[in-house]
Amino acid sequence: MRPEIKKIVIDPEFGNAELPHKIAENLGLKPEFMTKEELLDEIRRNPGEDLFKTAKKVLFFTENKGRFLKKCPGSKGVVCCNYYTINSVTGCPYDCSYCILQHYIGNNPFITVFLNKEKAIEEIVNFLAKNRFLRVGTGELADSLALDHLLDESGFFIGELSKRSLFDRVQFEFKTKSAEVERLLEVKELYPDSNIVTGFSVNIPRFSSCEEPGTATLEERMAAAQRLQTAGVKVAIHFDPVLMLDELFDEYMQLIDSIFSRLDPEKIAWISMGGFRHTLALTETIIERNPKSLLLRGEMFPSDSDNKLRYLAFIRRRFYTAFNERISRFFKAEPPLYMCMEKAFMWSDMKMPLPEDVFRDNR
Repeated sequence: MRPEIKKIVIDPEFGNAELPHKIAENLGLKPEFMTKEELLDEIRRNPGEDLFKTAKKVLFFTENKGRFLKKCPGSKGVVCCNYYTINSVTGCPYDCSYCILQHYIGNNPFITVFLNKEKAIEEIVNFLAKNRFLRVGTGELADSLALDHLLDESGFFIGELSKRSLFDRVQFEFKTKSAEVERLLEVKELYPDSNIVTGFSVNIPRFSSCEEPGTATLEERMAAAQRLQTAGVKVAIHFDPVLMLDELFDEYMQLIDSIFSRLDPEKIAWISMGGFRHTLALTETIIERNPKSLLLRGEMFPSDSDNKLRYLAFIRRRFYTAFNERISRFFKAEPPLYMCMEKAFMWSDMKMPLPEDVFRDNR
């Protein structure tokens, strides 16, 4: 089921922009004109049962006055995979219990769509003037595909890269918890030489149903992944966040079997795995907004580098080892597997190829 959008709001400075008017017409909505401050005030005065849920049904169109292209922020002291992000949209129509965006309820709870995405293309060109290759994606502060049927982010970015003949220098990932791939399939057909990766975040079924309301089921995501592979689009699989609890261990092994028995390993670009980690402030938010959450089961401890709460190292090592061994069964060679947000000592303990080696093979 596609996310519901109930309100289209346009920054008055960009009242003549074509995209929001087109979307409003497609949805049968009358666009409204407000500044960010005016919209925020209206939502605060009319929050419904839950301000965040109400705001997630609002698309606000304005311009980004800052940079689009940024190095993945990562965390202090962890091994970096040299990933770059483009924040052309901020905010997500899904309401995942672990989402850090919940902390922005107070000042930016709605979905903001930036109308000056051409600036992002300029920043890519400038980056490539000094670098040979760019691995980039749009899924840091939004779901890359959940609203692609409305926003056509895939068509815009791949089309612009085509105009500049940059397919051999840019690998573009669209990360999603949706099964919204119709437009992306059209884009691949239009630009068969494009270097597209579609990254699916996955988890055990009872986690998704409890912690990721409104997202596509695992079955729907894998059916979409199979369609993409058939069309020549590489797929990435992101096991993140993994709840490293003994009671869930067997379910994660079954999840791995379910996924890789269906997908073509030759058409998998990379696989990430990351244990659940979070700030202390998010704990309070989870308790308040999702008191039945599975997230807070098990003991977690603050890291000495970034103060995020994590499972103890020996627990993470056990799960990572099991994931590695189980996934390896489906690959003839070393699987393109890496750990997300882990320190150098864990990489040394696991004796896994470093991220730079994983991604070098997928250019």
